[in-house]
Amino acid sequence: MPKLQTSAPSSAGSQSAGSQSAPSRSASSRRLGVVFTHLTLGAAFGLTLGACGTDGGGLGTGGAVGAGGAPGTGGAVFGSGGATASGGSATTGGATSTGGAVGTGGLTSTGGAVSTGGAASTGGATSTGGAASTGGAASTGGASGTGGEGSGTCEAGTTQGNEVLFIGESFVALSSIPEETANLAKAAGALAQNESYVDVSVAGTWIGNGAGNSIPNQYRNNADGIRFVVMNGGGNDCWQGGGQQDRTNALNAATELFADMDENGVEKIVYHFYPDPINQTPGQYDNLKACLDLLRPDMKALCDAQVSPQCYWVDLRETWDGHPEYTGDGIHVDGPGNVPTATAIFEAMQENCVAP
Repeated sequence: MPKLQTSAPSSAGSQSAGSQSAPSRSASSRRLGVVFTHLTLGAAFGLTLGACGTDGGGLGTGGAVGAGGAPGTGGAVFGSGGATASGGSATTGGATSTGGAVGTGGLTSTGGAVSTGGAASTGGATSTGGAASTGGAASTGGASGTGGEGSGTCEAGTTQGNEVLFIGESFVALSSIPEETANLAKAAGALAQNESYVDVSVAGTWIGNGAGNSIPNQYRNNADGIRFVVMNGGGNDCWQGGGQQDRTNALNAATELFADMDENGVEKIVYHFYPDPINQTPGQYDNLKACLDLLRPDMKALCDAQVSPQCYWVDLRETWDGHPEYTGDGIHVDGPGNVPTATAIFEAMQENCVAP
């Protein structure tokens, strides 16, 4: 429970508009950031939330779910395999016992008539044609490409740590989510033991306000060589803003960000969206939750519609449901919540061949 203070906090969003974030941070500096932010948040909690746009600390709230690609398209191959049966019926047409008419009957019954064609040997031949339809089954090769890769494979250990970028606000910056996600990748053979992912998240930042250290600019300022992006955003647009225009600005900024990522060659995005905030006093986060509930489906629709780069949505409400111990202040990740949150993100990465 954050301690109350008599003076208003500078808010986690007090990062100057022109400040630049470091490409990574140590675990110790991250813990110092937690202490400072919790102290400043404590003062913010003492203020009355008149509207979603009250002065809050740098938010981190979360939520999101990664949807997979559309894998299987091999059914069409099966159809063409069936066509070879017409070759068999041509031979049965030659069989005088049933005549050419029976052969055309074989075409309409797709194989049943072949057995009545009387030419048993050609029936056998058509059965091998049917076996060719297992080529259609080979379409499961496409399905195995859970990442949407044309090769149908997802080879682990093909991504370097500096090709994966974490961006966001205090939900990421004050947590150990990037580190825990990297640990899971190492255990799965997707990341070398001496490497880590790049984390440039900054507490208090928005998607849609255009500040120098905004979430889109965190990417733009560190875009070189990045193939995969893991991100959140919109929490402070709701917490420090909260109006309809703030939500619209967030969606417009995200649209432009995805276009920039496409131009720069980013392959895939994992967008994790906030869990529901947990009120520690009656009504404490009601306005914040109302804003997030409006922004969530629109941001998900934007993510789901992305083709290049592909975007996978992770709704952290499912992970946090029934686990108040995952947060200390109702909105930020606390100690026990780091590994489950990172696990939900990494599972989406594995399912969709993100940073293999």
